[in-house]
Amino acid sequence: KIGEYQTFTLKNGLQVFVVENHKLPRVQFSLQLKNDPIYQGEKEGYVEMAGELIGTGTKTKTKAQLDEEIDFIGANLSTSSTGIFASSLTKHSTKLLDLMSDVLYNPAFAQEKMDKLKTQTLSGIAASKDNPNAIAGNVRNALNYGKQHPYGLFTTEKSVGAITMDDIKGYYNTYFKPNNAYLIVVGDIDLKTARSLSEKYFTKWAAG
Repeated sequence: KIGEYQTFTLKNGLQVFVVENHKLPRVQFSLQLKNDPIYQGEKEGYVEMAGELIGTGTKTKTKAQLDEEIDFIGANLSTSSTGIFASSLTKHSTKLLDLMSDVLYNPAFAQEKMDKLKTQTLSGIAASKDNPNAIAGNVRNALNYGKQHPYGLFTTEKSVGAITMDDIKGYYNTYFKPNNAYLIVVGDIDLKTARSLSEKYFTKWAAG
């Protein structure tokens, strides 16, 4: 059974949904972008890579430091091209949002992290060449959607090689905007607290 939701919108356009569930003392914050599928052309894969890079450290914390602080409160925090997800015990909500907002506002975008991701991506591509299901999936999507549609492309060695840090930063600067996002708050929290936390951590996020 899906819980009843309450909603409000911040001045910067961020729409917040709140679903109360007090069975367990846990809360999760899911920041989701409203993006339509993005055509990546000759740089297929950069959108997914941008999503991963956002979570690999901030301007004040390394990835190891972030992971240590997240683990210390028994929380989860992950990033993707579609947003940021975080969850913890309710009593750690403030600390969790300190970390989540730092990741949102201050991604470091270190070149060495991107180079590492490229290497991992290339290894995955190499492995998929021996996987009949992966090959069939690529062919099926190309035939169904065509090479001029976002769903018709697949990441290749050539497209990975063409991705630059400017592409990564361009994606972040273009799409990670409050008026292009929802914040879904679910768990052991009431509307008043959710509104207070949302205003504290997300009102300074500039629309664009």
